[in-house]
Amino acid sequence: MCGASPKEKEFNEEHVIPKWVLRMLDIYKLKIILPNQASVRYDQYTVPCCKNCNSFLGTNVEEEIRAVIDGGLESVNSYIQENGPWKIFLWLSLIFFKTHLKDSYTRKHLDRRKGDESISSDYDWGLLHHIHCMVRALQNGISIENECLGSLLVLPAKTAEHLDSYDYRDIYAANTILLRINDIAFLAVLDDSCAALNFFSGHFNRLSAPLSPLQLREVLSHLTLLNYKLKYRPSYQTKFDPKTSDFYISANIPETLELEDHTREELGEILYANVSEYVTKMPCPDTYFTEDNVSKGCYSFLFDENGEFISNSMDLIELSTSDST
Repeated sequence: MCGASPKEKEFNEEHVIPKWVLRMLDIYKLKIILPNQASVRYDQYTVPCCKNCNSFLGTNVEEEIRAVIDGGLESVNSYIQENGPWKIFLWLSLIFFKTHLKDSYTRKHLDRRKGDESISSDYDWGLLHHIHCMVRALQNGISIENECLGSLLVLPAKTAEHLDSYDYRDIYAANTILLRINDIAFLAVLDDSCAALNFFSGHFNRLSAPLSPLQLREVLSHLTLLNYKLKYRPSYQTKFDPKTSDFYISANIPETLELEDHTREELGEILYANVSEYVTKMPCPDTYFTEDNVSKGCYSFLFDENGEFISNSMDLIELSTSDST
């Protein structure tokens, strides 16, 4: 976080997904699938971190966020109303940053004959520079202008015995993230200055009940496509005010808010990539629920053919049988 090297300061290991989340949901032994298709247990999914920074994060960020999330969705909404969205947004940014910092320590190819590159060898680190600057503001006290806040949604997540209580997914190239903890789902676009949320608002206003895991991944897919397709993007910079001797992070917002042309097939490709693990395993009586329809953008988990929100998504199906005589 501070940019120091292990030669300069004492380091220890920081969990990418906060340790208190692993403890709360009892997912220490759960495995995350990396881009190289290797699986790593969450209790071993860590990055090197300056010991002082790690201690700061625990005391000044994680303890506060844990207490808020412990109270459930209502607690989170009340916290945002009273304190604003910034700490939660920066906390999500931190998790995203740690996830892709971890990629720099992980082999791209499991077969060593294919080379020693890391997963991050193809990354444009400029995409992460802004996120890192924002995260560092948690510690160094640099102020951030409100225009730097990205799209942030806190949605009710459906809970049931047959549904997992946790989900994490991010799209590196789009700087989008989904984190689901029990009845709370956090979704964010980290570099759009709320542009994607502006375009998604029509859908957002029709979300009338808790969302299933599939539905949340569809929301993530919409946000991802919208961020990809911004015709004019905001830009960010750190500035110095000579009058106050203060640094601050500011945003240049485009004068117009427009999207490039896009097709439903483009949304379908993103959606299928986000839900394919469900599509191939989940039984469904809906004959339109096929890999082809999802990948072509012809199927929605959020809304039916009349545009109404699907409230029974991923509910258990009761099969009725009758005795023959």
